[in-house]
Amino acid sequence: MFFRSKLEKIRCDIQVKLSSTVINFTVPTTVNNTVPLTDFKPVTPLEVTGLIMSRAKFSPVDKIPPILLKSCSTLFSVLISDLANLSFSQGFFPDSFKVAQVTPLIKKPSLNPDDPSSFRPISNLRSISKILERLVHCRLSKHLLSSPNFSTLQSAYRTFHSTETTLAKITNDIFRTVDSGSPSVLVALDLSSAFDCVSHEKLLHRLTDDFGVCNVAHAWLTSYLSGRTYFVKVESGISDTVFVNSTGVPQGSVLGPLLFTTYISPIQRVIESFGINHVAYADDLTLYVNLQGDVKSILLSVSNCTNAVSNWFMLNDLLLNPSKSEAMFLGTRQQVKSISSEQVTVAEAIVQPASHVKLLGVTFDPTLSFNDHVADVCKSSFYHVKALKHIRKCIDFSTANTIACSFTASRLDYCNCVYAGMSEYNIKRLQRVQNSVARIVKMKHNRVNALETLKELHWLPIAYRIDYKISVMTHKILSSGQPLYLRSLLQPVSSARSLRSSSNGLTLTVPFCKTATAARAFSHYAPRLWNSLPVSIRNCVSNESETDDGSLQKFKRLLKTYLFTLAFDGVV
Repeated sequence: MFFRSKLEKIRCDIQVKLSSTVINFTVPTTVNNTVPLTDFKPVTPLEVTGLIMSRAKFSPVDKIPPILLKSCSTLFSVLISDLANLSFSQGFFPDSFKVAQVTPLIKKPSLNPDDPSSFRPISNLRSISKILERLVHCRLSKHLLSSPNFSTLQSAYRTFHSTETTLAKITNDIFRTVDSGSPSVLVALDLSSAFDCVSHEKLLHRLTDDFGVCNVAHAWLTSYLSGRTYFVKVESGISDTVFVNSTGVPQGSVLGPLLFTTYISPIQRVIESFGINHVAYADDLTLYVNLQGDVKSILLSVSNCTNAVSNWFMLNDLLLNPSKSEAMFLGTRQQVKSISSEQVTVAEAIVQPASHVKLLGVTFDPTLSFNDHVADVCKSSFYHVKALKHIRKCIDFSTANTIACSFTASRLDYCNCVYAGMSEYNIKRLQRVQNSVARIVKMKHNRVNALETLKELHWLPIAYRIDYKISVMTHKILSSGQPLYLRSLLQPVSSARSLRSSSNGLTLTVPFCKTATAARAFSHYAPRLWNSLPVSIRNCVSNESETDDGSLQKFKRLLKTYLFTLAFDGVV
């Protein structure tokens, strides 16, 4: 099959590179104080009931439909909990749950359907097998994420981490670098079919050596990874069942993403040994460093770092693709111009600095003005605005409002924390999109005051939506202490006296900055915005009778009311 032959080609490329490359580097040692995980604690029917009611979804390979699971959750929860406890005690994952149905879906309508590379393989597993995986995920993730050997800069598939927190970290560090008077270099590395090339043998060794997974827990994971099969279904046609080689994490699974991020966690130690900053989101790895001092020497360190990263990936059956990796210089126009003649080397391949780089769905430009990204957002949003306008008279208000929020508001709000301090010109461009959508939803003429329409819909204008997002992020970070890379940027104001407000961290220190660019950094903008909120809103912390989720919902409600008042003060 095409997908299988593609993986074999990647493995051949790795073997060729291994045979022609002299690898001479040492991975920094692991921390050996990890508490061992010998088994998984027993499951209760109540825990299973919660998963059935909230997580069970339809799968084309299901023998028992999820609607039946939910309607008879009391009965099935007992059966599934008994199955889970037996599986955990025996260290065995049922073979019948290892069969996946692969459905090829075309990536874009414009691609050639006769070319197999135009399709993305979607793997479907049984709902009960996913419930069993989630039970293990709850037990395994707590152990792995608490280990000092798990990458603290890996933001994928983790609570309180997201693409938004990742980009907030990158932009914050680059803005602070600009304030120091020097540019930065950013390198976005590309991995080839990373999830499909994970070595089961090396993954299981890593779980034992780095994370202390052993005995029955290790036996269960060994059983989970081995003996998997899949078949391909296209319309009514079904292929023969094929055994999966001892590589790759199960596609479409619950545990697969967690196992992958665990597998590549040592890469943080490799990169940090060169003094290079980085962030990771699954297989998206981004390096960046301050070019203060000897630029050529720093770029040489970046080159050596990418060589070491490439070698580590090869030793772990993964392949770094330097030809698809991207690099870019960032800073003010003067700073970028001063180093425009420099070259960046990634794994011994020269990469020409790009005029823009797309990271996690956001287009970065050298000055972080986000002009290109805003243009892309406006273009894609107006496409859906026009489509909604054509059908607006055929649907009711509730449907139109739902469509507008789904297709347009989601684009305007995606990672909008990086818009902090963005130019008024770009804010107005995004505001025009929102105004157009609001008028269409309310079926009003273009000459009608947009603010009045937004107020009727209870939509915050773009500038206030940005502040809303950053304030909510700040509340989550202060409440949970996660992610650590952003929590370290929010420091409470120190006081000579012991004050209750200071102990709750309700007033944050605003670091000094010399430039307006640095004022856009999360470490400056977020504390300044937080301190400007009324004390009654900042003091929204959970107590014994209120859960953390209840505290967050209360904070959101009060915050939106406050920002709504500011935005529409004087609007009738």
